[in-house]
Amino acid sequence: MFLLFAIVSTICYTLITLMGIKPFRTNAFTLRGIVMRTRYLTFWVMMCCLLVALSTALSQSPTVSSIVAPVNQLSVSDIDFRHSTTPKWLFTINIQVVGTRTVTMAVRAGFSIPNRGDYPIALTFGTDSFTVRGTRSVSNLDLDRTIRLISYNLDNTAKRSLEETALSSGQIPAGTYTFNVDVTYVDGSAPPGHTEFKIVLSNPTTVELISPVDDDQFANQFPLFQWLYDGPSSRISVFEKLPGQTSLEEAASGVPQFTKTTTANSMQYPSSGARILEPGKTYVWFVEGLSGVAGGTAVGRKSSLRSFTVASNGSQTLSSLLDELARALPRYQSLFDELKAQGFTTAGSLHLNGTAISIADLQRLVNTLRQNPDAVTTVELE
Repeated sequence: MFLLFAIVSTICYTLITLMGIKPFRTNAFTLRGIVMRTRYLTFWVMMCCLLVALSTALSQSPTVSSIVAPVNQLSVSDIDFRHSTTPKWLFTINIQVVGTRTVTMAVRAGFSIPNRGDYPIALTFGTDSFTVRGTRSVSNLDLDRTIRLISYNLDNTAKRSLEETALSSGQIPAGTYTFNVDVTYVDGSAPPGHTEFKIVLSNPTTVELISPVDDDQFANQFPLFQWLYDGPSSRISVFEKLPGQTSLEEAASGVPQFTKTTTANSMQYPSSGARILEPGKTYVWFVEGLSGVAGGTAVGRKSSLRSFTVASNGSQTLSSLLDELARALPRYQSLFDELKAQGFTTAGSLHLNGTAISIADLQRLVNTLRQNPDAVTTVELE
């Protein structure tokens, strides 16, 4: 600070000299003397303001922020920042300072795993000093490569907890992992800059298909696809099974007739914007559960293959409709079983609340009940 004051004072005196101001030789009681004194004091005030502004700027903490990869699962090597042979991008720390400063970075990482406890400080590491000119971004890929690590400590208890779970799958257990990052000036002229970020791992498992059921022979042209997956998003693909194709795998090896990525676990086949499903034709479908991993890629967990056939016009029987209603209303399965056991057959027409409806109308009703089965409070046979 003293050196900065001396520099600013020298600049001030030089500027005053260049302007021809001679404060110590001017008669203060003449008009010229008053003007010179005023100019002299003005420059001194300006330089003092500059000194205060510079000292304030240089005493500001570094501004620190973070960008994190959208991951849902990680391997043990992904967080071994010192020894990983195939490192992948996981996070970036953005640092902003005034001018050019020399800083160090310290990281504290902790985690909370269900049924295994909390480890608020499981991993700590610190870097050697490095230079920041205005702004600089440091990612986990820089650690012990472009920026040397001078300390790296993993709590033994936390390490054992991770390894016990990861031995069978190679994946870090699901849980919340919290990182605290401090960036400090080497000269200690200001408090550290700080940022915190969290990585929540869910480790999605398998994809289970629900409907249409496998080998359904009476699907409608706009079926409701349903499946179970605990990851963030899914991708459904539908293929037409062409003549000559003898297996589901062969049909699903071509270009899909329809594909879509969604965050929901169900999807109605669209009535526009896609090739229609034609009556009498067979289709194959599967779902890939997507999850983010280190490096910014998405890994898919593929379900089994299923097929269905779109019913020919007028070919849907009462039995197939009852099957669809039963799947839409599983709480009333016993009632539908009774109807089928008594051998009910269609009389050639369908009525809903006394009004004639078509097979398509009934199918739309079934689809509506599938989406909101709780809307049905009672079912009675008359």
